[in-house]
Amino acid sequence: MGWEDTIPDPLRDTSILIIDDCMLYRENLAATFEPNLRADLHIAWDLPSLVSALQETEPRIVLLNITARDSALLLRAAMDLSPEARVIVLGASDDNEAEVIACAEAGVAGYHMRSDSLEDLLSLMRHVADGNTSCPPEVAAMLLRRVSALAARREPPGRDLAPLTTRENQILAMLELGRSNQDIAAHLSIAVHTVKNHVHSVLTKLGVSTRAEAAALSRASRLHV
Repeated sequence: MGWEDTIPDPLRDTSILIIDDCMLYRENLAATFEPNLRADLHIAWDLPSLVSALQETEPRIVLLNITARDSALLLRAAMDLSPEARVIVLGASDDNEAEVIACAEAGVAGYHMRSDSLEDLLSLMRHVADGNTSCPPEVAAMLLRRVSALAARREPPGRDLAPLTTRENQILAMLELGRSNQDIAAHLSIAVHTVKNHVHSVLTKLGVSTRAEAAALSRASRLHV
């Protein structure tokens, strides 16, 4: 099977925003997508062009090159201005651990590593477009190292964390899936502000400061068990 398939393609006719300050890369990526996906494609390379693009479209998927200039700023702006978009980071590697962790803490949906192919990217985009998240082993290892370092720094020896309630365990499970507060509220049929309160309680009890750290700590705990 190639680009064409009998199964409906979740990327077909969808809106995709490419953020990359390298004209060659972004234009080649757009040229690859356009004839095959018939997607509504938009490109951005800095903050003004990003704001302009998001005034024209509500992207379903945002592809952000992590090596682009001011990528952290562009990521925050994209997620603030288009909170429903699913962000995939391009060009991630073991060499930029701090940037990868920052992306995880911001709540990106997936990572395309430097060693991954175009077919890998398309598969990842379809996976994310269906509402899923993806964390490759390299990124999971970075997050676990980060959580372990934070735990060693913050937790006094012998301190026991307060147990999570049933509802908080439900919230934590959905944080592992990368769900937003709005998604969690809809799934559990509770108010968004109630979700925020539960998330704050989960982070406090686990001794972490971000949703990504809580999710990584929960995964690490299961692996340890």
